[in-house]
Amino acid sequence: MNVICYKRVSTDDQADRGFSLQHQEDMLVKWCELNKHIVVGIYTEDYSGKSFDRPEWNKLMTYVKKNKGQVDIILCNRWDRFSRNQYDALTVIKELHRLGVTVNTVEQPLDLTNPDNKVLLSLYLTIPEIENDKNSIRTTEGSRRARLEGCWTGTAPRGYINYRYGVKSTLRPSKDAELITESFARMSTGSYAADEVRRWLNGEGVKICKQTFLDIIRNPVYCGKIHVKEWKKEPPQIVMGLHPALISDETFFRANEVLAGRKRNMRFHDDKSDLYPLKGFLKCPVHGTSLTAYGAKGSNQVLHHYYLCCKCDKTQRHKINEVHSSIELILSRIQASAKVLVAYKRILEKLFEKDNTNRKDEISKNKKELERLEGRKVSLQNKFMDDEITSQDYHEMKVKVEKDIVSIKCRVSDLACINSPFESYISTAIPMLENLVQFYQKSEGKTKKKILGCIFSEKMVLEKGRVATTHFTTPINVLFNASKVLEKSENKKEVENDLLSIMAPPSRLERETL
Repeated sequence: MNVICYKRVSTDDQADRGFSLQHQEDMLVKWCELNKHIVVGIYTEDYSGKSFDRPEWNKLMTYVKKNKGQVDIILCNRWDRFSRNQYDALTVIKELHRLGVTVNTVEQPLDLTNPDNKVLLSLYLTIPEIENDKNSIRTTEGSRRARLEGCWTGTAPRGYINYRYGVKSTLRPSKDAELITESFARMSTGSYAADEVRRWLNGEGVKICKQTFLDIIRNPVYCGKIHVKEWKKEPPQIVMGLHPALISDETFFRANEVLAGRKRNMRFHDDKSDLYPLKGFLKCPVHGTSLTAYGAKGSNQVLHHYYLCCKCDKTQRHKINEVHSSIELILSRIQASAKVLVAYKRILEKLFEKDNTNRKDEISKNKKELERLEGRKVSLQNKFMDDEITSQDYHEMKVKVEKDIVSIKCRVSDLACINSPFESYISTAIPMLENLVQFYQKSEGKTKKKILGCIFSEKMVLEKGRVATTHFTTPINVLFNASKVLEKSENKKEVENDLLSIMAPPSRLERETL
C-alpha cells in the first residue's frame, strides 16, 4: 500500500512530551517498513490542530486529489497529531473515504471499517479537543490576570516593541514611536482627516492600512492604559499599564473626538469668508432672507462669484466686485481724526468688555465642575473600598467620570488659549480707522466680518449691486456725530463737552453697547 506520512507540532515544548518531528518521522517510517508499505510522501506541519486550515495539510489534500487511487493511507503518530477538533476530523475522514483513502495512526491504530471502533475514534479525537479547550481557558484567564496587573500580552502595537520587565511582560517605545505620537497630535488638532494622517505615516515609512490606523487611534495603550476584555461575569476594564505612555489623556480624547466626527477644525466657513466677507450681512429686499454666495463658470469657462437669494431668480444675483466696491465706498466715509479715535476706542472697550467677562465666567464655571467631578471620583473610590458598590458599577461610573473630567479639562484649555478677538480688534483695527478702507482691503475674511459687525447694526439691502440701505451701530453713529462736532467747534473745552454729551447713547440703544 502507498502511504503518506503526516507529522505535526504546534508548540516548542512538545519535544519534551515525545512529539518532536524527528521522533514522529522515525516511528512512521519504521511502521511502514514493518508492514511493507511504500512511503510516497512525508509532510511536516508546524501549525495548530484546531482546524484543517493548515498549509502542509492543504498541499497533502491537493496531492491526494490529483493522484486519486495512488494513495491508500494517511498515517499519523497519534490521533491528536491528525486533529484536535472532533467534528472537523470526522468530516475530513469521510471526505478521504470517498477518495479511497483511510486515516490511521501508529500508537492508536483503529480499523475504521469496524463500526464499533467509531466509539474509540470519537474518544481519541474528543480528549485532545477537551485538552485544547482547557488550555485555551487557562491561557485566557492567565492573560486577563496579567493585563489587570498592567502587563501586555500579545504582539506589541505599532510604536512599541515587546519587553520583559523582570518576570512581567510589557512594552517599550520602538523607532516608530515618535511618528505615532505625531499622528495623534495631528489628529487631535482636527485639521486633518484620518486618511490624510495615515498617508503621511506611509510616506514616513510606516505602512498601515486604513482599518489598522483607526484601531491605533482608538487604542488606549498609547496613553499608558490597557483595555481588559469582558470575561464571563466580569465587566471590561481600563487599567494603567506598566509601559510608558506616548501621548497624554487629553491628546487621546481630542483625537477620538475628531475621529468620531464630534469635533472638526477644518475652518471651511473661515476659508470662504476671505472670498465672501459680506455673507451674513446682506438680505433680499423681496423675501427678507439672507443672501448666500457661490461661484459659477461662464460660457468662457471663467469663474465668477455672486451674492444671491436662493428664492429669487438667478438673474437677480449680484457680482461680488460691485457689492464690495459699494461697501468700501461706505467705509471711506468712516474716517476719524485722532481725537475722535481716542473717544471711539474707549467706547469699543466697553462694547467688547462683556465677551471677555463671559469667557472668564465660563472658565470659572468649568473649573468648579472639574472640582466637583474630582470629588465624585474620590467618593467612588471610597464607596468601592467600603463595599458600598459592586466592582462593575464602580468601573462603569469611573470610566464615565474620567471621560467627563478629560472633556472639561479640554474645554478649560481651549478657553484659556483663546485670545479675545475684541482685544485684538481694539489694538489693531482702531489705529487703522484713520485709513479704514486700506485696512479693510488688506484684512482676511475673518477680520473683515468683525469690522462689518462693529459697523452695521442690521443686514443691508442691495439694489443693482449696490447697498441701498444702511443701519449703523451706535458707536458708528456717535463717531459721525463726533466728527460733525469737531468740524464746527473751535473751543477745546466746548468740543470735549459736546463730545461727552454725544457719547452717552440713548437708553433704548444701551443693549447695542454692551
